[in-house]
Amino acid sequence: MKKFLGTMMVALITTTTAFASTDSTLNIELNFDKSTDVNSVDSEYLKVVPENWRFPSSTNLGKQQKEKFVAALELLEEVMNHEEFKTMVLSYEKETGVREFQKNYLWRNSSDRLSNEDIYKIIMTGDEKMRDNTIGEMNLNSYVKVCRGVRKWGIWCRKVVGSTDPSNSKWIKLNWKFYAKFDTPKMINNLTHEWLHLLGFLHGSENMRKEVPYIVGQIAEEVARKILAERKQVFNKVD
Repeated sequence: MKKFLGTMMVALITTTTAFASTDSTLNIELNFDKSTDVNSVDSEYLKVVPENWRFPSSTNLGKQQKEKFVAALELLEEVMNHEEFKTMVLSYEKETGVREFQKNYLWRNSSDRLSNEDIYKIIMTGDEKMRDNTIGEMNLNSYVKVCRGVRKWGIWCRKVVGSTDPSNSKWIKLNWKFYAKFDTPKMINNLTHEWLHLLGFLHGSENMRKEVPYIVGQIAEEVARKILAERKQVFNKVD
């Protein structure tokens, strides 16, 4: 069986809290099983709904980064419904050659293991615990926190890119320290990562870089970069 499509080592700002946040020190490795029959799985459609969001824009840097954030929200629906996104989620495999994600279950239901196909369907169904009657939607409620040396948030401000409380809140909290430097694809990566927590994909105690939030977030970033590169090529040809 041909089982290696590609390997990408990417330095990624990631989630650091134990269950639902992002840490900046992990390397995300993407491996894919080239033989996966992705056509056997129906393509779903996920509508992206930016319900509420706040982004600091009182400075020139804030205004520039806000434009990138708006672009991320606008591009996200195309990314999530891109055929390459589907292909990469379905064909992802560990370096051992096993086509599965680390901690491949929702919440703490470790007895109910999920295949890559199951995970793709759950993502595209978009059933967030704290949002009723929004099946088929990726509902985004987010705000960027500007840390000002408050002790209560010291560790969070230094290390965490984004965090959620998926059992109690629909909100995604984002760290300005990192969003002041992110480009649009990196923002898409982190937004996707945090939103996946709202579906019940939490972090385990080991190999977090192989879990659904990290891997699928990185996949979303790669697809976003491809889309933007293709648009640039078309623009240059027309120009």
